[in-house]
Amino acid sequence: MASTNVLEKVKNLPKQPGVYIYKDETGEIIYVGKAKSLKNRVSSYFSGNLDKRSKTYALVQRINDIDTILVESEFEALLLEAELIKKYLPVYNILLKDDKSYLYIVIRNEKVEINGKPVSVPVLMSARKTTLLPKDTYFGPYPDGTTAKYVIKTLRKIFPFRDCTTGKFNRYHKLGSPCLYGHIKACPAPCVNNSEQDLHEYKNNFEKINRILAGDASAILNELKRKMDQASQSEDYETAIKYRNILEKFNYVRQTFRGVEEYVENPYLLDDLALKALDELVAVLPNITHPPLRIECYDISNISGKEAVGSMVVATDGRIDKSQYRKFKIKFKDSPDDFDMMHEVLYRRLKREKAITADKEKWRLPDLIILDGGKGQISAVLAAMDFLDFHLPVIGIAKKFETLVYKKDGEFFEVSLPKDNLGLRLVITLRDEAHRFAQKYHHLLRSKLIRSV
Repeated sequence: MASTNVLEKVKNLPKQPGVYIYKDETGEIIYVGKAKSLKNRVSSYFSGNLDKRSKTYALVQRINDIDTILVESEFEALLLEAELIKKYLPVYNILLKDDKSYLYIVIRNEKVEINGKPVSVPVLMSARKTTLLPKDTYFGPYPDGTTAKYVIKTLRKIFPFRDCTTGKFNRYHKLGSPCLYGHIKACPAPCVNNSEQDLHEYKNNFEKINRILAGDASAILNELKRKMDQASQSEDYETAIKYRNILEKFNYVRQTFRGVEEYVENPYLLDDLALKALDELVAVLPNITHPPLRIECYDISNISGKEAVGSMVVATDGRIDKSQYRKFKIKFKDSPDDFDMMHEVLYRRLKREKAITADKEKWRLPDLIILDGGKGQISAVLAAMDFLDFHLPVIGIAKKFETLVYKKDGEFFEVSLPKDNLGLRLVITLRDEAHRFAQKYHHLLRSKLIRSV
């Protein structure tokens, strides 16, 4: 039976990706796991439905404490889990595998024949420890085949690579045509694209893959951005577009890259970064006097005013808080007017706080309101607040240059921040999330309307 302390921790876990660490009564780490949703995954251990003869049941009986490390993506959780298993060698990570060997991700510098000459063309694969070669560069161990394959698949979306045998490579080299992976661009097909420049770029990509797996992904991102900017300034737009496309793939598979070592050194990294983001907003926005512990961000979605909706997304202590999201169906406007619609949404949201009764829960007033828009949206919201006698800080974010806009003492001001400013990144994240949430609700209403016709 789990202790009250453990069950209370499980109850309060967030539905966010991360790594969970089980400890016994001596404080020894006995198991490390990863989760897309910490709350859902860890709760499953304590559901009471475990087979009492299973090793998982035996593990749960020994759990005396739980630590967690929040990360920003499932991919980061996979890499961090592997690093912690390698560092602590928890006994139940080994027992629950039924003595099977863990998988590693391997970069092997293979030699193949190109035009009759031996040439080094790296290959990426998964392998068991017993099949590793002395000169292999390997990462892991990864707890199961699914995890290792997911990491490889994710990397392949960013930097395509070969994973074929030398025999298959030689066969397609002789044919002068790539295999299916080459045709669908999942592999750069060095079997046929093997000029000196092609091979140089291919090997450079493997250096980047190596650094990502070693936990140095943030540096790779910065390097790619720098090269894209340099190419653009030199009017080498073809190269700039190539780097831009790679960056977009990064953003597609993961929202943010952080090195595994950053999490190992500081398990509270995300909390620290969130609080720093709030401090940075206070530092650059004169209309905010203290760190905004509750931020509400609003957006409007409509097509020609039809089925218009508003969204409210929330950050609590600098972190996205989906439990607080709310949506509004626009009632008083059926023509496209973002200003009036934004006025309506904020009026209804704030009026609710004044009209609340004992049987309804208050949402709690925000310390900062963020709007997707500029002066027009700000003016509309300030008018709604004046009418209801509320005085809350409001800022807008203009899409084109990601400029922050605010009004103070009757005048509008603009603030331009560097892209790596944590405060700006938080505002952009909330704006994008509000846009996504509004569009999702708008599309739902439109689909219902279409089905009813």
